[in-house]
Amino acid sequence: MSARGYPDVLRYPVMPTPVRITVLVFGLLSLLFALATAHRLLTEGGSLGAAVFFAVMTAACLLVTTALATRRAWAPFPAYALAGLLAAASLGLFGAITCVGAGLLAWVLWALNTRASRDWFGGRRRLR
Repeated sequence: MSARGYPDVLRYPVMPTPVRITVLVFGLLSLLFALATAHRLLTEGGSLGAAVFFAVMTAACLLVTTALATRRAWAPFPAYALAGLLAAASLGLFGAITCVGAGLLAWVLWALNTRASRDWFGGRRRLR
């Protein structure tokens, strides 16, 4: 029989929407941290310590983005750790950034623990 009668036979499983949104969020965060790194390096009064911090955060967000997008089984764990770190770091500011940090942590915990996401990360590694 041809694959024409079975359209899902030779396709990879589709990335669940919560995982896709999480990948986009961490990709956007890595872009923002990269811009903050460049800003700290290019301004006259910029701190080298802050530039190093932003560069490390850029690398961490890129690691999470890449791991989630490439469907690694261990990918949710660095996402949990980084979202928790950002939420904890935002607690000292007590403002809108605290809401963003707590919201990011809540989103990551929910999005990566939905059944579709768990099945997608832990599922079979072959074509459907």
